Amino acid sequence: MSEHKRYDVICAGIATWDTLFTGVDKDLMEIDGILAKGYFAASGGDAVNAAVSMARLGMKTAVCAAVGKDSPAALIKGELEREGADCSYLHESEEVNTASPVLLIDSSGERHIIRVPDNGNQYFTESMVSDELLENSRHLHLASANVLRSLDGKPLGRLFERAKEKGLTTSLDASYDRSGNWMKNIEDALQYCDIFIPSLQEASIYAGSEDLDEICAFFSAYPLKIFGIKLGEKGVLVTDFRETWKQESLYHGTPVDTTGAGDAFLAGFVSAWLKGYDIPSCAYIGSAQSYSVLGAPGANRAAGTWEDALRLLETNGLRLKKREL
Repeated sequence: MSEHKRYDVICAGIATWDTLFTGVDKDLMEIDGILAKGYFAASGGDAVNAAVSMARLGMKTAVCAAVGKDSPAALIKGELEREGADCSYLHESEEVNTASPVLLIDSSGERHIIRVPDNGNQYFTESMVSDELLENSRHLHLASANVLRSLDGKPLGRLFERAKEKGLTTSLDASYDRSGNWMKNIEDALQYCDIFIPSLQEASIYAGSEDLDEICAFFSAYPLKIFGIKLGEKGVLVTDFRETWKQESLYHGTPVDTTGAGDAFLAGFVSAWLKGYDIPSCAYIGSAQSYSVLGAPGANRAAGTWEDALRLLETNGLRLKKREL
């Protein structure tokens, strides 16, 4: 890791204060009330989840997001500061509220999110990632494409182009696009993106196919260094368009909570890549990091350390290898 940069990674995107109820029956709306299994409140949001995981994996991390000047923002900042992540690039405003969703977790561990649309995340803009921050960082990880409406399309492309001009490497994570614009939101950014690993659901909509080979062929038209497809319980497929690898999930059984598992995978993958490991090794670390959050409620509270990941990989007979430069 470079000694000349203040931060290894900028984690930009959404920040939330999550309230979770676990063990919620799916027939909730058919009856007048239920008894949940458990209650949990903690920080969340793609950028925060990635920042917590990356900090625990040894990355010097700055978080860039839009929040209100309110108690949820203070709680988020408190958790990030305890992780050693720099919160000075959180943009606070009295004119907005910090996103505070309620997450209902069913018996299979799947999450169902209740959001209020008018929150700070809707006002995140490309200018909030300043040139000064870019100049002091090695890598930009934009964790929340498709849910930052002011960043859709050309603004996201301009942000990634600026990052490249400053010498950063880049990665992109995307959420489900309820606007229906899909490629229009991210295509400009893909021209300046090194790593993009969407879910199968997202990738199949982007590419217009559910066939893994056809999806990879579609994204080979972009100058990505690494493309992948998160396959849920089946693991992940990653490719550099010359060679392709598939990593099975390390988690077996029913997850406690799937919230943040994808964020954790990308955080692990990018952290290992920045540490100089080859693509299969990056997938191992990503899978180990995803494993750590699946076994507990909350999007990032149980995120593991680098040592935790190494122990899990050793148990599964997996060894890391540095990539050839």
